[in-house]
Amino acid sequence: MKFIENPMEAERFLEAFRERLANFGLELHPEKTRLIEFGRVAAQDREGRGERKPETFTFLGFSHYCGKRRSNGAFTVWRKTAKKRIVAKLNATKAELHRRMHEPIAEVGVWV
Repeated sequence: MKFIENPMEAERFLEAFRERLANFGLELHPEKTRLIEFGRVAAQDREGRGERKPETFTFLGFSHYCGKRRSNGAFTVWRKTAKKRIVAKLNATKAELHRRMHEPIAEVGVWV
């Protein structure tokens, strides 16, 4: 994943990406697509301005956020499973376990 540090370059990339998707009959969802301040430079700039960390974004079921490595303090992008996705999976698992409540424990164990 490449992060663009220049806002003008980001705008050009977004427009080119929209055109490329259009060639395949696809389009970006206008409410879900936006440019955000994110990355190593963004984290440093925001820290210098006394602002919080750059905002997060969710892509392909993972929430991406700015972080630092413990070993040397270098910038890195951290990822964790998106809350919406994990809650849905836990609820589905709970419902299935409830449905299998009267089955033998061995069978439920095989399913789990």
